[in-house]
Amino acid sequence: MTDSLTSIEEMLGREARLFAANNVDSDDKGHRTYIVADFEYEYQRAAHAGYRAAEGVGAEEKIRWPFHRIVAAAWTVLRFVPGQAVPEIEAPIVLTAEVMGEKDIVTKFFDALAALPQAVVVSWGGEAKDLAALRRAAVEHDLALPLQLLELSPHSLRRLDLCNTTSVQAACVHLPEYATALSIPSKPSPSKAIGQLVEAREWDLVADQVVADVLTTSVIVIGQLKSMGVITCDRPATIMALADKAAETFPTSDFCSRSFKPWARDRLRAAGLRGTVFRAPDGR
Repeated sequence: MTDSLTSIEEMLGREARLFAANNVDSDDKGHRTYIVADFEYEYQRAAHAGYRAAEGVGAEEKIRWPFHRIVAAAWTVLRFVPGQAVPEIEAPIVLTAEVMGEKDIVTKFFDALAALPQAVVVSWGGEAKDLAALRRAAVEHDLALPLQLLELSPHSLRRLDLCNTTSVQAACVHLPEYATALSIPSKPSPSKAIGQLVEAREWDLVADQVVADVLTTSVIVIGQLKSMGVITCDRPATIMALADKAAETFPTSDFCSRSFKPWARDRLRAAGLRGTVFRAPDGR
């Protein structure tokens, strides 16, 4: 009987926390906070081969998400403050399997979410894979899910999957596909090459890829939220601040220093040239 009451109390407590989280979209100061995140994976080929041997001809040939282990994660925090032209931007965090295992990577990400319970988690395609992998990791490693991941609905107010919200009823597209169409820098390595980089233990390149995805996704979410009137900011200045923070945090990253920051600088310069420009008459 005692165990049953404890289970009911835990369930009610969880539902109360979830209700509170889904009914607050900003803190008591009106700040709107977003955690933009991305992950990279390694295939568990031996485990999948065992599954196929056991299942025989009925086995799924493709190595799907239950056999994907998180080997890299990156995220950054964007906090939009009423009246400020540029949001508060925290230095991006990048973790890879070069220094820690999946449990530690996921634990640190969960801790970051738990520290900001009102923050909305932003991803590109997260509802289709990342969240499933994170929930699998929580089960496997005996971790408690943060508030943002408790609700199962893909339309949770605590999460924003840009792959879904940019396409609406159109076909979903890949991140570099959308980014290139909007002239936004993306992925220093081709999407399908990341698995090979992981297996080759090229952790510097893996880290560059995952932080690049976070920066590209951040640019897209800033544009979408501003276009919808959810936030107000100086967009070119905000992107420049994001680029400065990334280049400062990862000075050896080719993507941050040689691709993203120069692009952001050009955007800022172009914005400064908009409007009426005086030109002297011919001959003067």
